[in-house]
Amino acid sequence: MAKQVARIASFGIEDSAGACQALTGRFNNVTLSWTAEAPEATGFGETTVQRLSGGIQDWEFSGDVWYDAAANQVDVVFAGIGAGGATRFIGGPSGSSSGCNAYSGCGVLTNYEMKFGVADAAQASFTIAARSGSLTRSTFG
Repeated sequence: MAKQVARIASFGIEDSAGACQALTGRFNNVTLSWTAEAPEATGFGETTVQRLSGGIQDWEFSGDVWYDAAANQVDVVFAGIGAGGATRFIGGPSGSSSGCNAYSGCGVLTNYEMKFGVADAAQASFTIAARSGSLTRSTFG
């Protein structure tokens, strides 16, 4: 199995105007978690539980980025989508070349935190949680 190097990853997030902004060079840590709830079904008097497929699926896209207040960069994009509404993201751990894996979804910015340290580069963290639809795995075309 080939190992993935994070420095070749690719990520884009729609801004408040619906344009996809490539923030790849600003990311320094990304987590994409995907969970599915398996509903239970039991009959009267049964002592065993049967798990059914097709439960509620949920995902969350979060990460740390280098803070940048320039046009179409981190602060402008996250402040704009934080005002409400949904945003789409697309990302791939192997870059955005044709044939590389891509994950995309529509979500709501639920957390945006800026971190300014005296001796450190300014950073920000964010969380985008599922809003509608599911997480989609495809390839860049």
